[in-house]
Amino acid sequence: MVRRFSGLALAMSTVLSFFRVAEMTAQTPNAKPSTAEEAKEFADHAEQTLLKLWVDQGRADWVKSTYITDDTLTLAAQAADKSIAAGVKFAKQAARYDKLNLPPETARKLKLLKLSLTLAAPADPSESAELTQIAAAMEGAYGKGKYCPTKDKCLDLEDITKIMATSRDASELLDVWAGWHAVGGPIKKDFVRYVELANKGARELGFKDTGAMWRAKYDMTPEEFAAELDRLWEQVRPLYVSLHAYVRWKLREKYGDAVPASGPIPAAQLPRCASVCASSS
Repeated sequence: MVRRFSGLALAMSTVLSFFRVAEMTAQTPNAKPSTAEEAKEFADHAEQTLLKLWVDQGRADWVKSTYITDDTLTLAAQAADKSIAAGVKFAKQAARYDKLNLPPETARKLKLLKLSLTLAAPADPSESAELTQIAAAMEGAYGKGKYCPTKDKCLDLEDITKIMATSRDASELLDVWAGWHAVGGPIKKDFVRYVELANKGARELGFKDTGAMWRAKYDMTPEEFAAELDRLWEQVRPLYVSLHAYVRWKLREKYGDAVPASGPIPAAQLPRCASVCASSS
């Protein structure tokens, strides 16, 4: 544990040292223009630093997922905060090389650096910490959540998964499905704040929102990605509609009026689609 924190401290010391040098250079009036060689050095440094932080974050996440406590949630949030903050700062600094004629490999690294973020925390340290804390807390609430059909019996996610995989009782399936989804109700307020902060961070990187940042990851603009997705959907839509109708019919044969003759399939029955259709085909 001590070595882990020492590693985080060393990695963060490297990151902060680099940030101070970069900021001083940016603020110096007589600073030399950026060069392709400098861009390559920046990309290599960012790559090595982020790798260390990602490894530390992965270890903290593993401990949190294995031993879900308030302390492990805090440690995971702190590791994620450091990793995300470094990624955001590197992404913003990468923009200074946008107008240079760079070797393809360096240009690709800088582009991916700006698009590698799943979650862009705001530049404000307090908001960045708040965002990562909310993310860790929501994941912890999901992992620790339980549905108690009676005061003497509580089901966790693993228990409910087993029931959904094996039960053929429509009322039981609906009960545990609804009970589990009720676990997420209390985190709605946190999720709204999570979206607000994530969108703010994405806008600071030049994206409309977090969704636009995600859609920009495919070597096309967010608008081009949406158009391509619509085009592909129209190609598979006839097959999907036919499969949906077939699955609904087979489920209705099994569960009767619990499944409507038309319209959407009840979500509580979705886990049973594959086995019911396969066993009765």
